[in-house]
Amino acid sequence: MSIKGLIFNIQRYSVHDGPGIRTLVFIKGCPLRCLWCCNPEGQLPKPEVMYFENLCSRCGACVKVCPYSASVIKDGKVVILRDLCRACGECAKVCPNNARRLVGNYVTVDEVLNEVIKDMKFYVRSGGGLTVGGGEPLTQPEFVKELLRRA
Repeated sequence: MSIKGLIFNIQRYSVHDGPGIRTLVFIKGCPLRCLWCCNPEGQLPKPEVMYFENLCSRCGACVKVCPYSASVIKDGKVVILRDLCRACGECAKVCPNNARRLVGNYVTVDEVLNEVIKDMKFYVRSGGGLTVGGGEPLTQPEFVKELLRRA
């Protein structure tokens, strides 16, 4: 059985989150709502569509493609009806301005390690490695445990 975890980013070549050159795996989900949170997109423990209103041209492409009618134009603005949105990502795929982004995808430990291993030479030479952050890694203990065990 392959354990899957929900992540929202893998950041390669980081030098700020531990010794040496590191790859950061960002776990999605955190029960805290810190005012100073550096990664608020990692708080919800599920995939979600992020909306950047300042990038939106109000073309309506997202409204036309949404299978759940979760995107609407209201008072000249595009709005996501969060209670209807199922984070399918169709709106993000068609947005010409990248005003929408699907945040969070389920991956296996193997998929993460296949990305991490790409920088093995840097880890060896710099004393770096893998850092798991988030979100809160302990919201997915089995996935993180298996990832670290195999890293």
